[in-house]
Amino acid sequence: MRLLDTYRAEICKTSYWDKHASEFNENMVYMDDLTKSQLDNLPLLPEYIVLDVGAGTGRLTIPLANRVKQVIALEPSKNMLELLKANAQKRKRTNIHYINSSLEDLQAYDYIGLCDVVIASFSLFMPDVEAALLKIDALAKKGVYLFLSASKWMTEELQQIIYGETVFNWPDYIYIYNILHNLGILANVEVWSYTSTKSFSSINDAVSRFMELYHIPYEKEGKLREYLHRVLVESDGKFWLRRKMKVAMIWWTKME
Repeated sequence: MRLLDTYRAEICKTSYWDKHASEFNENMVYMDDLTKSQLDNLPLLPEYIVLDVGAGTGRLTIPLANRVKQVIALEPSKNMLELLKANAQKRKRTNIHYINSSLEDLQAYDYIGLCDVVIASFSLFMPDVEAALLKIDALAKKGVYLFLSASKWMTEELQQIIYGETVFNWPDYIYIYNILHNLGILANVEVWSYTSTKSFSSINDAVSRFMELYHIPYEKEGKLREYLHRVLVESDGKFWLRRKMKVAMIWWTKME
C-alpha cells in the first residue's frame, strides 16, 4: 500500500482522531478568524436545534450553543468529545447534547424531525461520502451547511516531499458539489479566504508532529526538516506556520 493510501485509510479511523485530539484542541485558539467568518455566514435563529457533525473539541459547537436553543454534538472520537465537554463546562454551556458516534452509526430515525439545521465543518471524512450526504440531508428540517477546503490541502512542495507526487487526497468542495448535484440537491456555494495558523514549541516539535500526523517515513525526515526550517517563522518563543487558505460553504435549504 502506498504511503498516501495508508494515510487516507488512517484518517477515516476513530483511533486517528483519538490520538491527535489534544493537538487539535490546542490549535483551536488560533482559528478564531475562521470560526467568526463561519458563524457570520450561518443564518441561525434562537429557537433552532442544530446538529454539528464531527464536532471535534467544540470550535464551532460552543459558540453555536451561544446562539441557538440546543446543539447536538456528534463526534465519533471519545477523546475529542471529552475535550469538547471540558471546554463547554469552562464556558458554562449547558445546552449541548453529546453523542459519541459516527454519522454512519447514528440511529438517524431518533433525530429526523428534530434538527432544524445540520452543520459539518471539515468533517466529511467518510468512506461513503454520498451516503453521508443523503443522511445529513434527511436529518435537516430547514437547511444544511457544509464547510470544506477550497485550497490545496497542503502545499505542492510538501506533497512532493512526503509522497513524491502532487496528489488529490480527499474530496474538495467541487467534488462534494457534484455529488449533491447528481443526487438532485441544488446547492449554493460561497468561498472566502482565511489564514491557517499553527504553532510549535521548536523545529524538532514541528518535525515530530508532521512525521506522526502524516505517517512520514524516517528516510524523509531530512527533507521535511529542511522544508520546515524555511517556512516556519519564529516569534514569541514559538515557531509559527501561517498559510493563506480558502474555505467553501456549500449550503441548501429545505422546503417546509
